[in-house]
Amino acid sequence: MPVPSPLSIAETRTRLRADHERLLAILRASRPDDPPRSARFHPAYVCVALYRLSNHLFRAGHRRSARLLWHLNLVLTGADISEPADLGPGLVVMHPPGTAIMGTAGRNLTVMACAGIGGELGRREDVGAGPGLAILGDDVVLEPHSGVLGPVRIGHRVRVGAGIAIARDVPDDTCVEWPQPRYLPRKDRP
Repeated sequence: MPVPSPLSIAETRTRLRADHERLLAILRASRPDDPPRSARFHPAYVCVALYRLSNHLFRAGHRRSARLLWHLNLVLTGADISEPADLGPGLVVMHPPGTAIMGTAGRNLTVMACAGIGGELGRREDVGAGPGLAILGDDVVLEPHSGVLGPVRIGHRVRVGAGIAIARDVPDDTCVEWPQPRYLPRKDRP
């Protein structure tokens, strides 16, 4: 994965602020009768904060420190967000355990439980995020157990439904869902 240009500590703080405000808005919408004043100790924010610090150190050339924070994130929250991943402000990882992210994404990426972005071993072409890695646009939502695999481009305002694995480009303003479920008779019972 190509190393993105270094981020200043001010830019990292700005992204963290945007991440916190977005998570807080989501939490307030889910509990309007008892809105939280802060989400700083929420697992979703801890996960993103550790990623942001790891990414900042990686971009500044402190690879070992960045790797240490990546590992701490993996142990504490269960999220595997690679330190070179370039994720825009407003990142929300609602349920960190089982989440794996390696690639590039725009503003306001929402990742649900066990969803992820990653490379594909067989396809090594580079669409801008590094060999075999995906690029996601702004306002993308990955629902539970969904994934984006390989060197593909996902447009802006795309919602990837639960259990979907994407391995080709998706245009803007698209909702990717499973077709109608099929019910097949069991063959192992008389």
